[in-house]
Amino acid sequence: MVTLREDGRRLNDSARQGSGSEHLTTLPRYLLGNVKNYPNDITMRKKDYGIWNSYTWKECFEIINGLALGLTSLGLKRGDKITIIGDNDPQWYWSELAVQCMGGAAVGIYIDSMPDEVRYLVENSDSVFVIAKDQEQVDKFLNPYKDREGKEHRPIKEELPHIKKLIYWDEKGLWDYSDPWLMKYDEVVALGKDYEKSHPNDFEDAIISGRRTEIAVLCYTSGTTGLPKGVIVSHDYLINNAVAAGYTRDLYAYEEYLSFIAPAWIAEQAGIAGWVVNRARINFPESPDTIMNDLREIGAASFMFGPPQWEGLLKLFQVRINDSSWLKRTVYNMCLPVGYRVADRQMKLERPSLFWRILYSVCNLICFRPMRDYLGLSHLKIGITAGALLGPEPLRWYRAIGVNLSQIYGLSEANPVTLPVMGSPTKPETVGPVSVGSQVRITDEQEILVKSAGQFQGYYKRPDATAEKLVNGWVKTGDGGTIENEDGQLVFYDRLQDMLRLKDGTKYSPSYIGNAMKFSAYVKDCVAIGSEERDFILGIVVIGFDAVGRWSEKNRIPYTTMADLSQKKEVYDLIEPEVRRVNRMLPAAARIRRYLILYKEFDADEGELTRTRKVKRGFIEQRYADLVNAAYAGLEQVAAIARVKYRDGTERDISTMVNIRGID
Repeated sequence: MVTLREDGRRLNDSARQGSGSEHLTTLPRYLLGNVKNYPNDITMRKKDYGIWNSYTWKECFEIINGLALGLTSLGLKRGDKITIIGDNDPQWYWSELAVQCMGGAAVGIYIDSMPDEVRYLVENSDSVFVIAKDQEQVDKFLNPYKDREGKEHRPIKEELPHIKKLIYWDEKGLWDYSDPWLMKYDEVVALGKDYEKSHPNDFEDAIISGRRTEIAVLCYTSGTTGLPKGVIVSHDYLINNAVAAGYTRDLYAYEEYLSFIAPAWIAEQAGIAGWVVNRARINFPESPDTIMNDLREIGAASFMFGPPQWEGLLKLFQVRINDSSWLKRTVYNMCLPVGYRVADRQMKLERPSLFWRILYSVCNLICFRPMRDYLGLSHLKIGITAGALLGPEPLRWYRAIGVNLSQIYGLSEANPVTLPVMGSPTKPETVGPVSVGSQVRITDEQEILVKSAGQFQGYYKRPDATAEKLVNGWVKTGDGGTIENEDGQLVFYDRLQDMLRLKDGTKYSPSYIGNAMKFSAYVKDCVAIGSEERDFILGIVVIGFDAVGRWSEKNRIPYTTMADLSQKKEVYDLIEPEVRRVNRMLPAAARIRRYLILYKEFDADEGELTRTRKVKRGFIEQRYADLVNAAYAGLEQVAAIARVKYRDGTERDISTMVNIRGID
C-alpha cells in the first residue's frame, strides 16, 4: 500500500480557517461572501459579436437571486434536481448556483446528446425543471424522435410529464413558440424579483440552511461499460477540489480562467467551484471557432482542455507550419530540438548549462514566443490536460515551446487524484504527484484505488453499483497503474479491461498506441486491435480530413469525399511512416503489423465515442468486425458500405473498397 499526503484534509480545513471562512461550507455561502466583500469586482466575461461583456459579483448575484426565487415560485423545493443542457455560457453557471442556493442539485447534459440519451438522464435524475440554451435543445423535448434502434417515441415532454417547465436563455428561432410549458430565462428572473417582495428572506435563509454534505451536482459517467450512472457530488467534494487546485497551482484571485470544456463534465465542475471558492475570473469564448483569438485577447492564466483539444491545437500548428515558407519551416525545425533539450532538463528540475540557456533564449525570441502567441498561450501559467491520457510526445512538444502543460488524473467519483505541484518534476510518462487530500493504493492486480477529500457519496439510486465501486472507503477506479518509487508520481497504464494480451502472451496498451499515433498531424484517431486469439496488432486509423485534404490539394491529388480520400495509395504512403514511428517506440511483439484507414470519422452519435470523446474500443471492434476479420485473414482489400455526408448536408450509402496494408 502506498499512502501519500494523509494530512490533506487538515490542510484544506486550515486553509479555510486561515482565511476567516470557517462558515463557508457550501458554494452558495462562498457566493454570498463574495458579493458582500467584493460586490463591484468583475468576475465573469462573455464575448458576443466581438465584444467582451463583463459581470460583477453583484450583477451575477442579482441574476442568481432572481432565478432561484423564480424557480421557487414555480414549485422548486429543497432536494429537487434541475437539468441544464447548453454551451459554456454565464447562464449555465448562474443556473447551477441558483438551484444550489435553494438546496437543489444541478444535472448537466452534453449539448450533442441525442433525444433518447436526454430522456434517460432527465428521467433517471428525477429532474423537475429543464434549463436549455436554444432552439436545438428545446426541440429535443418538443418533437417526436427515434432511439438508436429506430423505435419511434413521443416527445420527451409527453413521456416525462413531471417536468414543470422548460426554461431557455437564447431566444433565437423561438420567437413563435407559443407552448406555455416554455419560459424565457429573463421571465423567470423577473418572476423571482416579484416573488422576493413578499418573501424577502427566503433566498438568504435557504443559503444559510445549506449543508456541506448536500448534493450539489449529479455528474453522469460516460457510460463506457453500460448505462451512465449519476455520481453524487456534494458541496464538500467541490470545495475540497477547488481548495486543492488553488493551493497546488499557485493561482491567485481574479486570474483569468477560460471556460471551454463541457460543464456537464466533472472537470469543468471544478472550474465552477474555482469561480466561487478561489474567485477566478471566468471567460467564455464566443464560439469554438474563435477560441484562439479569444485566448489571445484574455491572456488566460489557466485552463483545462481534454487531450483532443490539446492535440487539435498541435495538429493545427503542424498543418500551418507545413504550409508555410521554406524559411519558417527551417527556423522551426532548427529550434524545436533545442526546445526539447532544455525542456527535458527542466522537467527533471535540472538547470540547463549557460550555452543551452542562451541558445533557448534565441529560439524563444525568433520561434517559440510567436508560436505561443499564435496559439493564444502567451500568458498561460498552468495548462491542464485531463479526461484521458495525453501521449508523452505532445506533452514534450508543448513544454519545448515554453507552455507549462501538466497531466492530471481523476475520475467523477474522486477528483482530483493528482495535481501538478510547484517544485515537483514533470514526467511525460506519469500523470503527476498525488494531490493534497488524496491517497492512492495499488493492488496486486495493479488496479489503482483512491481515497480522496473530494470523493463521491455514491451513485444516484444505484446502491448496488455504489457497493461495488466503494470498498472500505476506497474507490475502485478500474484503471491499471503503479506508483513510481523515485518521486511518488502516479503512472497510469490503461483501463484494466483494455489491457490486453496477444496469443503469445505479450501484454499491450491500446490507449498508448492510439495516443502515440495521434501525435501525427494527419491522424485524428487510432484504435489498436488485438486479443489472445490474435497473432498481431491491427491499427484502425482515422485520418484528419482537413489536414490530409489540404495535403492532398497541395500535392495535386484529386478526391471527392473522405471515403474516396482515405483509400488513396498516396494517403496510405503518408500514414505508413507514422505507423513505423510508433512501432519504433514499442516492443517488437507489440507493434502494429497491419493497418487500415477507415472511410469515416468516429461519431459519438453512432456510439463509437463517449460524449467526452473517449473511444469505445470494444464497440468499434464489433461494429467493424468484417474489416477486422479480413485484416487477420491476410486480405489486402475488403468491400464495405459507407455512409457519406456531402457538404450540402445530404447523405447516402455507397460501397467502397477498404485497403489493408502490412508493415514489415
